[in-house]
Amino acid sequence: MSDFEEKWKKSQIVGWKKDKEEAVLFFKRFGIELGDLYNQILDLEYEKMRTACFLLSKMRMITMVCDFLDQQAKKKYWDVDVMKLYFLISHAEIAMKTFGGNGYKNGLVRKYFEPVVDKYKLNYKIKLSFGGFPKNKERNLSATDILYKIRCEYVHEGNYTGKFFKDENAEKHVYNIFIFKRDNLEILCGECSLTYKSFINIYMEALAENIKSFLKN
Repeated sequence: MSDFEEKWKKSQIVGWKKDKEEAVLFFKRFGIELGDLYNQILDLEYEKMRTACFLLSKMRMITMVCDFLDQQAKKKYWDVDVMKLYFLISHAEIAMKTFGGNGYKNGLVRKYFEPVVDKYKLNYKIKLSFGGFPKNKERNLSATDILYKIRCEYVHEGNYTGKFFKDENAEKHVYNIFIFKRDNLEILCGECSLTYKSFINIYMEALAENIKSFLKN
């Protein structure tokens, strides 16, 4: 290793250590206590430390993009739920690839949510609807399957409209109804009982749990 490479690595590590307080504060808004986990990351050998720190940086940036979209939704009444899902679900896939995962993209997304899907009963809170469209006969799509298909609609068909998350002021038992397409372009109807705030908190908890698994390997 050259002197330049050694100095570069040391400067990066110094930067990540300085970034700790800001990172801990950022993730605290999602109910994630990152302090101890961040210390564990800083104790890793360089390559694994870089992998984890780069991913945390990406997730902070993509969440700030979603924050901007939320601001536009309030100021200009933009329809932003599908765009936020595109960014978040794409980065769930990126996270699992970063941790060494392989296979089909929808499988990587499913793996990302695996630590939280039962705890928060996601398959009951994001599901196909029994009403709306007569063709909703097949019930084998999980919450993560639905999230991935909505992401794919954005990517492959440019569909960025439609409200997905429940309104913050809606009553607890209320679901938001949304539509999306299967691979064969059949239109399906779904229901979501999560607000965006609830979803992003669950999403970040999944991130923290996947980082913990990465640190153990």
